[in-house]
Amino acid sequence: MSSSDVNLTSNMRSNLLLLQKTQEQVSSIQNKLATGNKVNSALDGPNAFFAAKSLTTRAADLTSLKSQMGQSISTIQAGDKGISAIDKLIDQAKGLTTSAYSSLGNDAASIATRKSLAQQFNAIKDQIDKVAGDSGYAGKNLLAGNGLTLDTTAASRTSVDSIAGLSASRVTNVVSSDTYSVSVSGTGAISGNLEDISDAESKRGVSSLKISGKLSNTAGNFSDISIEMRGAQGKERTVVVTEGSESRTFKFFDNSQSASTSTKAGEEGVKGQESTIAIDGAIEEGDTFTATVNGQAFTYKATAADLVDNAGADVSPTTRRENVAAKLRDVVNSNIDTSRFTIGAASGNSFTVTSAVNTGTGISFTVGAATTNAESKAVSVSFSSGTTVSFSVDRADLNALGTAANGKSTIEKSVDIEISATNLNGVTTSRSANNARGSSKLTDGENALSFDSGTVRVSVNSANIMDAATANSSANLTTVQRTDANTENDLNVQLNESNTNNIGVASINVKTDGQGLRIDYAQNDFLDRADIDKAAASLDAAKSTLRSASQSLSTNLNIIQNRESFTSDFSNILVDGGNKLTQADQNEEGANLLLLQTRQQLGTISLSLANQSQQSILRLF
Repeated sequence: MSSSDVNLTSNMRSNLLLLQKTQEQVSSIQNKLATGNKVNSALDGPNAFFAAKSLTTRAADLTSLKSQMGQSISTIQAGDKGISAIDKLIDQAKGLTTSAYSSLGNDAASIATRKSLAQQFNAIKDQIDKVAGDSGYAGKNLLAGNGLTLDTTAASRTSVDSIAGLSASRVTNVVSSDTYSVSVSGTGAISGNLEDISDAESKRGVSSLKISGKLSNTAGNFSDISIEMRGAQGKERTVVVTEGSESRTFKFFDNSQSASTSTKAGEEGVKGQESTIAIDGAIEEGDTFTATVNGQAFTYKATAADLVDNAGADVSPTTRRENVAAKLRDVVNSNIDTSRFTIGAASGNSFTVTSAVNTGTGISFTVGAATTNAESKAVSVSFSSGTTVSFSVDRADLNALGTAANGKSTIEKSVDIEISATNLNGVTTSRSANNARGSSKLTDGENALSFDSGTVRVSVNSANIMDAATANSSANLTTVQRTDANTENDLNVQLNESNTNNIGVASINVKTDGQGLRIDYAQNDFLDRADIDKAAASLDAAKSTLRSASQSLSTNLNIIQNRESFTSDFSNILVDGGNKLTQADQNEEGANLLLLQTRQQLGTISLSLANQSQQSILRLF
């Protein structure tokens, strides 16, 4: 031992060691108080540390699942909002069908109203599809279904569209694959609805009304015929016959035709009397002209031949007067006593009657002229469509009706043309232009033929459909599966950390196609009650499907929300359990720290007392 070494006494060394141990304990307790944990590493307590680590790791896994559940809940809620919006749109569409039922008349206004309602119905249908397509969240759309689609083949559409008078063929609301044989048949014979004809005859004062002809191959149409009467009792009458964009106007009973006389007196023994009979005014078929000579009457009634030329075209009013004057002159010349009278050749609109003798009673004679309107008028008009409308107008009947005859009567035209479609099961659906409106009436524009597997639609052009009917044309329209079903929009939610518990939420098709709600476009512009019935029935079925889809989403939403709440609570339990294994009791550790600090102070005092024995040596000096 060197003289420079410092040796502590036994008491001092004991006190020093005690202070060092106390300091270590103080540092440990201060660390626990600072971290809040009594086990901060495996060295502090391996069993507690690793047990707590397992609990907190599981809690962290569950917490991450809770975030996934939250996103899944938002996805389902997005779908539910879409269903709510679609439900409101279906209610609106239902209101349109109710309005259509209230406008089931066959008058032009009712037909136009239903057509407008059908267009609004189609707009709502398109909006349902758009709402369903816009209801996705985070790349998942629970309203898009499994992606399975069916549609017609392009080749079959081209085949049907190649038939004269047909175009824009398609199949909507496709439920299952099928093949439809689309054909056109008929003779094109034209007629009129008998009830409409009878109604027009009684209201317009016409008789023998007939609609006939054959549909034109180049200008045919299915348009109604209208007959409009105008005028007043005892005055000129006008009738307007209209088909589609063509109209014909006829005037009659105008009382404007006239017959007049002028006379040059004779001289006894020199010359006899010469009288001129002239025809004037507007002349119509059936107008009667009478000339009298010494009380003998000669009458001529204007015919259709007086009003047209050799080609059948209307002649001018002047020519009509000349024709009638010549015909009346011939009647007089053929029936008068030619020994007493000479009838001059017709000159323009007049002819002369001259006494053949110049003495006695031959010097002078009486002459007169009169006219009366036709008692009836026959009207016949042909249209470029091939339709011929003919009827007679009776003056007495019109006078009896008075102004009540004025107005318009519409006659539904029937045409022997039919379009039909037959599927693979032999079921046939057809529309005929011979049918009464409201009973599968074939019309211009799109016509729908409904089947359980889908709705065949084809646009009809009546102008040249007759070509297809003459050839008895047909072609096949085929529907096939376009895309396979998939699960890309299905939602799979993991409910525990080991993925032994999960829930799948299948995407539901609430679009309007045949794989979803099966809401078809309005058929035939709601022309028939059956078309409205189909729309109303599809809406009722869609409501039921939508209700089921909403219930399914709600059930899954409740399950996931419940699991999210459970996961949150259970995660807290795991964390709390882990904390119990590692966290320090702050109150206990604070008390321990206070005790150790007191002990530390006492140790310092003891060390100081032990050191006083050394300091006493200094007093010797």
